[in-house]
Amino acid sequence: MVQLGISAFYHDSAAAIIVNGEVIAAAEEERFTGIKHDHSFPINSIKWCLSKAGKSIYNINEVHWYETPEKKDDRVSTTFAKKPFRTFFLNRKYKKSKKSQNPKNILESMGYTGKIYYHDHHYSHAAFSYFTSNFSDSAILTVDGVGEWETTTISHGRGNKIEKKISIDFPNSLGMLYSTITAYLGFKPNEGEYKVMGLAPYGDYKVYYSKLLSVFENTSNKYTINQKYFTWEYSDRVMFNERLCRLLELPPRLPEDKLTQNHKDLAAALQKVYENQFLKLVKTAKNITGSDNLCLGGGCAYNGVANVLAYKYFKSVFIPFAPSDAGSAIGACLNKHTKVSPYTGPEYTDSYVKKQINKHKDKILSFKLSDKKLFSTVAELINAQNIIAWFQGRMEFGARALGNRSILASPRDPKMRERLNYVIKKREGFRPFAPSVIEDKASLFFDMKEPVPHMNQVVKAKVNFLPAATHIDGTCRVQTVTKEQNIRYYKLIEEIGRQSKIPVVLNTSFNLKDQTITISPEQAIQRFINSDINYLVINNFLIKKI
Repeated sequence: MVQLGISAFYHDSAAAIIVNGEVIAAAEEERFTGIKHDHSFPINSIKWCLSKAGKSIYNINEVHWYETPEKKDDRVSTTFAKKPFRTFFLNRKYKKSKKSQNPKNILESMGYTGKIYYHDHHYSHAAFSYFTSNFSDSAILTVDGVGEWETTTISHGRGNKIEKKISIDFPNSLGMLYSTITAYLGFKPNEGEYKVMGLAPYGDYKVYYSKLLSVFENTSNKYTINQKYFTWEYSDRVMFNERLCRLLELPPRLPEDKLTQNHKDLAAALQKVYENQFLKLVKTAKNITGSDNLCLGGGCAYNGVANVLAYKYFKSVFIPFAPSDAGSAIGACLNKHTKVSPYTGPEYTDSYVKKQINKHKDKILSFKLSDKKLFSTVAELINAQNIIAWFQGRMEFGARALGNRSILASPRDPKMRERLNYVIKKREGFRPFAPSVIEDKASLFFDMKEPVPHMNQVVKAKVNFLPAATHIDGTCRVQTVTKEQNIRYYKLIEEIGRQSKIPVVLNTSFNLKDQTITISPEQAIQRFINSDINYLVINNFLIKKI
């Protein structure tokens, strides 16, 4: 049985090939096109996945689509009907795009004429989270912007079945609220939410908390958001109106405007309001299911600060490596528990790497080292405050670099955060970085409930000697690493610890400003040459500039 899973046309388009229940390949379209959060039909991802699996489009037995188009159309048409004058041109735009975004027509043009199975958006999220966990019984909380109608769902996973218990529908949406205030603060929605989370600890939430909380009305198990402040139903550009401006008594920030304390306070209030509502949903999930376990899905599951609050009601919490729409390409195909690695993307042979290196002989030198020599040398360089671009094995799937397409540095250097943000990434100085740590040593440095292999929880640091990896509020977005998960990354961190007594390395994604995560050796070399990164490592090649 060969299945093709697809997510497309909203953001983070992706494709996956599953053969006899095993995920053979999965990739996000942005990696191939270089367009961040690319929402187009993932033709490049599909072609690569088929190639990796040794299949053609004619070998596909089933296609699984991550949402149900008819239900989405119903929501859109119903929404437009509420304000026909305001939505006339938006409706026309949607109908035009609908014709070009018909999954059946696109797949037929590629040669596929078989069955297409459509799954509810929130089911695809829930399935990806639950079926890739180790739980046989779990509450499942899915929170995002919007699927077809649903924005928040609580389900109960037992064995190989997922039963939906509660749903909250559009326009009531925690995800849309977070994106709206992200836009209000001058950042790009569906991309800048990470910035808001990073900015929040610099503010005082009490300044705007009561104002922002006032847009909510809570019932016993659900919430309602007063739509008089928002334009989600009839605008695809501006997400708020003048009433919200009057409520907040703060003008919207333009991207080029300076960040003030008021903006930091609003970010803090948003995060606090989100946590408040999230915790109510978590409590409801506990009460309804009675489970000791919780799976989180949807784009909002990237909110690592809120995620740890779930331990107030649950003993164990699982967040997959790609809880956003990208992961739904895999989730749509799953109907039973399946072990899935985050390392599902392209990898490259030494001979291919060497060819790419030889193209730049006038700018770089390379040395091929044994494993032992490579790990010891790179560890020495990192401990000596060098910045290393680390390119290994198969590329990660999802928004987090988990040690195969990473920029690595010492977390012990108090100036390293500034170097990485301003000199390398060329981005805002408040943006935090993640420490990667050997799993069985993690409790020595961080206050953790359980391992966090996918970097989706923010925890308190127990020590004060990791300044580059510790945020202003004393927290870290930790990644725990084991031999089984990533043997080469594990050995490197292990060697860093052997030399420094601290088995922790600072990890950020291997990309520069406004770029997608690096996919190929040629891309890695070019970015290395054009940056202030000190060394590049691809497979066993240690590369430096001439």
